[in-house]
Amino acid sequence: MRSEYGHPPPVLQQTRPGLGTYVTVGVSGLPRLEAEAALERAFATVARVEAILSFHAADSDLARLHASRVGCTVEVAADTFAVLQCADRLHRLSEGLFDVTVAPVLVQAGLLPAPTCSGWHPDPSARWGDVVLLPPNRVVFQRPVWIDLGGIAKGYAVDRAIEALQLPPTASGQVNAGGDLRVAGPEIQTVPLRVPGHPQSTHPLVELQEASLASSASAATRTAHVDGRDHQAVTPGRFVSVVAPSCMLADALTKVALAEGSPLERVLAACEATAYLYASDIGWKVLGGEKR
Repeated sequence: MRSEYGHPPPVLQQTRPGLGTYVTVGVSGLPRLEAEAALERAFATVARVEAILSFHAADSDLARLHASRVGCTVEVAADTFAVLQCADRLHRLSEGLFDVTVAPVLVQAGLLPAPTCSGWHPDPSARWGDVVLLPPNRVVFQRPVWIDLGGIAKGYAVDRAIEALQLPPTASGQVNAGGDLRVAGPEIQTVPLRVPGHPQSTHPLVELQEASLASSASAATRTAHVDGRDHQAVTPGRFVSVVAPSCMLADALTKVALAEGSPLERVLAACEATAYLYASDIGWKVLGGEKR
């Protein structure tokens, strides 16, 4: 018997709510008690990262940043700083397309609630350049700005959950948070790229080993994907899956891939990633990495 992803069923697999979706963690190649302990560590890590990076929670690092005064230094958790550093790198690589300061646009569109703890209204002209990162873990806002890490934090939580499994070389594991998937271990997993509204028989397959995959689609209306350069919604009716070494990168790169005019090939090369793009007018297109 083989599972949906094309490998023998894990010794243990569980699904629990988290990260605004459902998180599934599975392991194979471990004794049951060790597998149970590994799953508990993974789910605990997901909960911890979600609490720190939440846009909604009143005691998250983002809430503390939004409640701070402009020009004041705020110390954040190492996880938060790591995600912000990755956001900074992708902002630079994408020439401003990836910008986590688009939160006011999403709030105005009704896709996010306004932060209840914020001591200001965001400056409409504020961008990522108004956020200063001071290693090892301090942040300063130079203008009133709201940050939303929804386009990158879920992937980061998946990465940390995989690490929390603490797998030996002979064991395999997977963490799937609403389609943000990372696999670890010697097993090769076959994953269908599920384009919304298309028959299952038309879905292409991607093989993953020690890799991550994330997918996003730009709907015709109320898209949650915004081009950081002009704060406008990205082109509707497109679908993308990105394979990358980490789920944080795969998650974030889907937003870059959905935008027209993005320096996608260069960004994918810098991140050692591959994008599988679909649009009704052009069909499938594979960019970066190995053309499979």
